[in-house]
Amino acid sequence: MMIHSTYSPCRIQNGLLEIDRKFHVGMELYTQRIGTPIVVVAPRLGSDGILMDAIRIPVSELPYQVEVVQCDSTYRLDHRDLPRLRQLVEEADLLYGTGFGLETLAIQLGKPFIPVLEYNLRTQLKIARLPVRGKIRRFVRTVKVIGRFLAEVRRLRRAQAIHCNGYPIYHQTRTFHDRCLLYLDSRMSDSMVISRERLEARLATLLSGRRPRLIFSGRYESMKGACDVVEVGLALHRQGVDFELDLFGKGELAPTMRSRVEEARASDRIRVRDAIPYPELVERSHESDLFVCCHVQDDPSCTYLEASGSGLVIMGYDNKMWRNFANQARNGHVSRMGRPEELAQAIKSILAKPEEMATRARRSREFALEHYFEREFSRRIDSIQEFLLESTA
Repeated sequence: MMIHSTYSPCRIQNGLLEIDRKFHVGMELYTQRIGTPIVVVAPRLGSDGILMDAIRIPVSELPYQVEVVQCDSTYRLDHRDLPRLRQLVEEADLLYGTGFGLETLAIQLGKPFIPVLEYNLRTQLKIARLPVRGKIRRFVRTVKVIGRFLAEVRRLRRAQAIHCNGYPIYHQTRTFHDRCLLYLDSRMSDSMVISRERLEARLATLLSGRRPRLIFSGRYESMKGACDVVEVGLALHRQGVDFELDLFGKGELAPTMRSRVEEARASDRIRVRDAIPYPELVERSHESDLFVCCHVQDDPSCTYLEASGSGLVIMGYDNKMWRNFANQARNGHVSRMGRPEELAQAIKSILAKPEEMATRARRSREFALEHYFEREFSRRIDSIQEFLLESTA
């Protein structure tokens, strides 16, 4: 048996599992390829919780088992669930994933484990310090995060391997572990990548003078730079650029973002919309030309690869993930952090060069085809199977 722990929340109600679509699709692939039962350990989704792309599946039809646990905002397990998880770990051949102290249990019980990491130390510090004000409180948060990080490194050194989602965490983890797998996470399957014919048809209309269509999708939160995306649009509007910008997402900043657009009387060009199911988002992305990304964290965002799969030019802030991605894909522009006016100027410049837009759009599609969902997932599954064979030998 393999245990797969995840931070992706879910809930089971009236015999239905509500969970993120991407995670469920991934679990279906795991169960098809890995010849052992899989138990998913996931946090309970609260009544006010948000799933960007939720689906509901009858529990009786699941190809995997789900153990829902209660934990706090830092994913610290409720002590009442500990005996249940300890029993699961004792029966497991391999633990895959991160969270809920399962790595510690694996070490105690002599079980092999492969963690999945996403956030490097710099991103963890940003997430911890962003909500608080005052130098003392930020200093305390910093000390706590660094302390947890050092303790985690000591545990991670004992892992069989580590799967790293994105360039920043991969580069960090390689400094203390020599069996690291880099992968780029996304929901963009091979069949979802925009066809060459459709991309060329879209580029033809852009080259003929059609109004450029800009897009953003993601959580409306500070770490995602959602308000800055609106400010980029407003700067383009002030500069007299002919464009339209649609944002799709959910989050606490939505009212603020909509107010800014209304105050600037730019609602005919900038539209802050609610989140839509992923297949619909892919369709809207295929019809767009440029993705505006103002992420301030070095996160492993699937946004870049999914935007590439739609053949979009990507213009974003200089976080470590986008900087590395841009160097590899050569499909966009890296702009200084926290400068929406500067990013708007860069977008204005590229929009004035439709031939260059077309070149970068084609590069996006080519890069996405090198890293589509099934290919990246297969590399992870091959690694897991290798260690399952070792643990059961």
